[in-house]
Amino acid sequence: MPALASLVLTCLAALPQGPEQVLATYQLDGKPATISAVDVALEMATHLRRDQRGQQAVEQLVATVLTRRAATEKNLLPNEADVRTFWRDLQDQLRAAGRRPEEFPAVRNSGEAQWLADLSVQMAQERLVRAELGLGKKDEVSPDMLQLWLQEERKKHEVVVDADALPPGSAARVGSTDVPLIDLGFLLLRTAEDDERDRFLHQVAYLTTLELLARRDGIEVTASDLDAAVEKHRDDASRDPRFRGVTFENMLKAQGLSVAALRDRRVFRAHILLDKIAARRFTPAELAAELAKDRQGVLDLVGPRRRVGLVFVRALAEPNGLITRDFAAALAHLERVHDRLVKETFENVARIESEHASSKMKDGDTGWHRRRSDRLPDAMLATAFALPKGEVSMPLRSEEGVFLVKALEVEPDPDDAVLLQRLAEFRSQDLSKRLLADAKVEIPVKKAVAPR
Repeated sequence: MPALASLVLTCLAALPQGPEQVLATYQLDGKPATISAVDVALEMATHLRRDQRGQQAVEQLVATVLTRRAATEKNLLPNEADVRTFWRDLQDQLRAAGRRPEEFPAVRNSGEAQWLADLSVQMAQERLVRAELGLGKKDEVSPDMLQLWLQEERKKHEVVVDADALPPGSAARVGSTDVPLIDLGFLLLRTAEDDERDRFLHQVAYLTTLELLARRDGIEVTASDLDAAVEKHRDDASRDPRFRGVTFENMLKAQGLSVAALRDRRVFRAHILLDKIAARRFTPAELAAELAKDRQGVLDLVGPRRRVGLVFVRALAEPNGLITRDFAAALAHLERVHDRLVKETFENVARIESEHASSKMKDGDTGWHRRRSDRLPDAMLATAFALPKGEVSMPLRSEEGVFLVKALEVEPDPDDAVLLQRLAEFRSQDLSKRLLADAKVEIPVKKAVAPR
């Protein structure tokens, strides 16, 4: 038999799981609603179709069509008894290697009939290769042999996998057979890890909620809206140092996209809908009034940022085996560390002394922050925003320990026009978070049980 990884990761068939399969519940306009496997499969297919994972899944679908066609013609499809024997042997191999079959997403997310159908395709591939090469039943069929057979089989049929060359609703074409996009979605769903599946469940709930609000408010995405959004993305890309020297079209191409494909994306259109809904709820006059009434509050939310350096040591009122310093000892230690900054760089000291895991290996750099941020405690942010650029604070106490802060870089204060634009974007993002929170998506815990 082929290697274990090849056996388990080759999940080729995409048999429909049925629209009645409910994967989650949520609140839509205050009323109970459900998210089905079809909902998630379609969302995954349209969203992932052009990226690497989606393209690999499309190739698997093509391989399935080619295999079933050839095996049917040559009467090499295995019967159910053979498949069940194959699956029992495979489970024994996996367990002997310390792996649990039910933990693989493709197994956990498949019904018995569907999983056995997948295995039958794999078995058929091996039979076809053996017949082609004149191998015996006990001769191993390597992944390279399977790949070579598929390459030769593709030459016999016209295969189209370019999304731009296919009609809507098709994932691929093999000869005269169109592979439906929903088949791609089910394959992606069945092979998804739980966190990816859950992300798309939340995405479906969020997008459905947003689109319902837009319809209720009579808001739609126009061609001019799409033009403006594309140009904004183009302008943002031109300013991003990561894409210097790369055209916007080539940047999209690297992601498997075109401008036309970007305009058709549901998520892309949803961003436009969100901004239009937010603009109606938070008018320019209301935002200007907010700025006039609470300028400092607006500055804290969307004003100038600071890049913050940090040296942090943990402390407890009563130290233990893991945290060995009390607050007095931690303060004394960082006072000595602060004195070393006369001769040593802040970056070197942070690498040696800091116990802040995410910034320690970045020379103490915690990144850019505004005055109100959930990424650093308020005490650290208040200190950072009180410092001139390049200055390091004296040791200060927080709830979890003692810290030194350095203002690595300081942005200048923006003018009112920029503040109002940022405030509008903040309100839009906040609305997005509230819509998802109000949806109250509930995902049942799925028991890991492998097909027998």
